[in-house]
Amino acid sequence: MSQIYEDCERPFLLRCGDVGLDCNFVILGQTEEEVEGLTITHMFEDHAIHPEEMTTCMRLKIRQNIRLNRDLVRAEVCKLQTNY
Repeated sequence: MSQIYEDCERPFLLRCGDVGLDCNFVILGQTEEEVEGLTITHMFEDHAIHPEEMTTCMRLKIRQNIRLNRDLVRAEVCKLQTNY
């Protein structure tokens, strides 16, 4: 996955494939709520799944699979270690 600087400022991510779709798209955001909203938009625009058609189970699967961006966490840890 190629990242740009702005991506590093978004600590949360979700991989579309983690919610059961055959898709490599990665959604990044500042908050878990932002990632959830962007994922729902992506599912509508790229997979033709309308938000009103999404089941509670689908929405729960999205929430459960939002993760911290490990690259950002690693960078912050390295920054802290070099300051000591």
